[in-house]
Amino acid sequence: MKVILIDDEKAMHLIMKRMLAKMTDIEVVGCFLDAKEAYAYLTTHEVDMVFVDISMPRENGLEFSERVRASRRATKIVFITSHKEYALSAFDVYAFDYIVKPVVQERLVKTVERARAEIVPDIDRMVTPSESLIDPLTNRELDIALAIVDGLSNMEIAERFGLTEGTVKGHINRLYGKLGIKRRVQTVARMKELRMLP
Repeated sequence: MKVILIDDEKAMHLIMKRMLAKMTDIEVVGCFLDAKEAYAYLTTHEVDMVFVDISMPRENGLEFSERVRASRRATKIVFITSHKEYALSAFDVYAFDYIVKPVVQERLVKTVERARAEIVPDIDRMVTPSESLIDPLTNRELDIALAIVDGLSNMEIAERFGLTEGTVKGHINRLYGKLGIKRRVQTVARMKELRMLP
């Protein structure tokens, strides 16, 4: 998995590189102090995941993420920040994850493993509609989408799959981002457009 780091503090580059080096098959292909330079790199290189700070000069992490999404790249974006208050804004720009500093190794491993599982999709659960998704739904996201279609609430979905409501909300945020919708009621219509429902 190819990743880049964006943080205006060089110390964070060193910390993250040291932590990621403990995991297999992770290649840090770039470290940037500036989000605009990082975006320029993305336009000419394949990158699976970006770890980006939010509070930075010139262009902050949220603005960077908006540009990445507008370009329709499927790169996964993980915010690593000292600010808890930007979490909702982060998921509005379809963040894959949101980690509050100081970064803990175990927490980082969980994020990377989840991303790794999604990069190798389950072919049996994927669809090939005339209008395809840039970032295919994971098995769990598809299960939750179908549960939404069945009319289940977040609490009922959590009970069905043995998850917390917070986890369900996180899955739904990512699901909305992948489907390009903003409201629950749009789920059925969008899935029919993509031929994910009869």
